[in-house]
Amino acid sequence: MKPFSLLIIFFSCFLLFGGELRSQSCEELIADNRVIGGTHILRSQSQTLVVRGNYTYSMELISDDKGITALVVSKGGIEFNQDDEVIFMDANQTRRSYRFIGMAEINNEGGVPIHSNILQLDMTALQWFSNNLITTIYLKNNISNEMRKYTFTENRLREFNQLAGCFYQALDPTLVVDNGEVGLLIPSSAST
Repeated sequence: MKPFSLLIIFFSCFLLFGGELRSQSCEELIADNRVIGGTHILRSQSQTLVVRGNYTYSMELISDDKGITALVVSKGGIEFNQDDEVIFMDANQTRRSYRFIGMAEINNEGGVPIHSNILQLDMTALQWFSNNLITTIYLKNNISNEMRKYTFTENRLREFNQLAGCFYQALDPTLVVDNGEVGLLIPSSAST
C-alpha cells in the first residue's frame, strides 16, 4: 500500500506543478510582452536553429506595429537579401515560404560577418509552427536562384516548436497588426 501511496503523491505533484513548470519556461522564452496603443508588442528570445561548423542561423519572433515578423540572423553564414525566402518544412513534408521584407543589415563581430533581415510572417505561420514539428529550413537566394537546405537536430526542432508555441499562446490575436496571409504553401511533389 505504501508504494501505491507514494505513486499517487508523485503524480499529484506532477499534475499540480507540471503546468507551472511549462509556463515558467515560456516566461523565459519571451523577452518583451506589453500592449502599446492597442497593439500587442511581443518579442521572443533569440532561438538558434542551425549550428554548422563556423556558422549559425537564429530567429527571434516579433509582433509589433509592422505585424508578425521574425528577425533572422546569420552568423558566419549567407546574406539575406530583400525578397529572398525561408522555406519551412514540417514532419509531414508540408512546406511554406516566407520572404524577407527589409534591406539586409551587415555587422562584424570579431571578424565574423553577421547578416540579419526581417522575415514577414502571419498568424497562420505561428499557428503552424506551434502545432507542427518544423524539421527543415531552406534558405533561397532569389538573386542567384540558389537554395540551401538545413535539417534541424532533434533538440533544435523541439526548442523551436516550444518557442513558437509559447509565442503563439502569449499573443493576443485581437491586438495584432494584420497584414493578411503572407506565406505561400508550396505543393509537395511525388519526387520529394
